[in-house]
Amino acid sequence: MEVEVRRARHAQYLRLAAVHAGPLGPALLGRPELAPLYEGAYAHCSGAQGLPCQGVGGEPRVCLVRRLERLAWSALRGGKRRREQERELVEGLLRCMDHLKREFPLEFLPVLEATQDFLQKDLDYLRGQRAPTGLVGST
Repeated sequence: MEVEVRRARHAQYLRLAAVHAGPLGPALLGRPELAPLYEGAYAHCSGAQGLPCQGVGGEPRVCLVRRLERLAWSALRGGKRRREQERELVEGLLRCMDHLKREFPLEFLPVLEATQDFLQKDLDYLRGQRAPTGLVGST
């Protein structure tokens, strides 16, 4: 069962990284019309409060995607300390999603909300509030 959960989390994080990695990414969530808006939306953000990017900003097409990829590869490994580190990363990504919802064009709201929904489910799992079976096969 644990192996299934690890693989499901890994796959979902890779999928989310792909969603945010390029202009065709939102099409994975049924939003291909967002491709022309991608460059402008993902090129820069002012930085979310409480994150390392605060005040200096960042490029969501790089930092967001790398953090999701880092979680994908971490999910394949086990260990209580690793899950605690993942919990902190997910909490940071949720702050990032809240920030991006204020900065991105409104058309990206469904993409950000889908990402935020999975992150919240995964955080609940990492906190022990959700059974691991709730993550297997979920999107």
